[in-house]
Amino acid sequence: MADNIQYGMVIDTTRCMGCQTCVVSCKVSNQTPEGLYWGRVRSRDGEIPYQATGTFPDAKLAFRPELCNHCASPACFAKCPAGAIVKREEDGAVIVDVEACIGCGTCALACPYEIPQVDEAAKKASKCNLCYERTTVGEQPWCVLSCPGKARIFGDLNDPNSDVSKYIAEKKAVPFHEEYGTGPSVYYVL
Repeated sequence: MADNIQYGMVIDTTRCMGCQTCVVSCKVSNQTPEGLYWGRVRSRDGEIPYQATGTFPDAKLAFRPELCNHCASPACFAKCPAGAIVKREEDGAVIVDVEACIGCGTCALACPYEIPQVDEAAKKASKCNLCYERTTVGEQPWCVLSCPGKARIFGDLNDPNSDVSKYIAEKKAVPFHEEYGTGPSVYYVL
């Protein structure tokens, strides 16, 4: 087992039914303002949820829940001129230091996954924080707890014996757009 914890998750898209409970639970628990979401659900093969892809007899409805990837080398961290994006040493979560944030939106432009957003009312960047206030006391993120399909598994990616690491290995899960070179900590079973 590695010395450093790197929290992450695997999302099994074969178990995701596109219900958006993860999105709603995240929004409610983090009290994000109207129109600002830290997570989203897209069609696995495109941008429009609930639109079937493929042709008969192989048409399918498949979803890809998305959240901050809490990357090993986050582009938002590298580009933030105020140093307001922080990668926590204790667990690898990438968070916004709202005290340092100047609301310029550079993080939103830098992220290849289009995750950070600027909260226009607060004039601050806003994004998934991996529920670090919960995970530091041994609890699961809200999106994991609320998923009725049990499509998400959370844990320490650096521990080969963790449930998340075993599931990634067993199901051959892959990060979304690994080619971006950011080292995402969210994996997908396709």
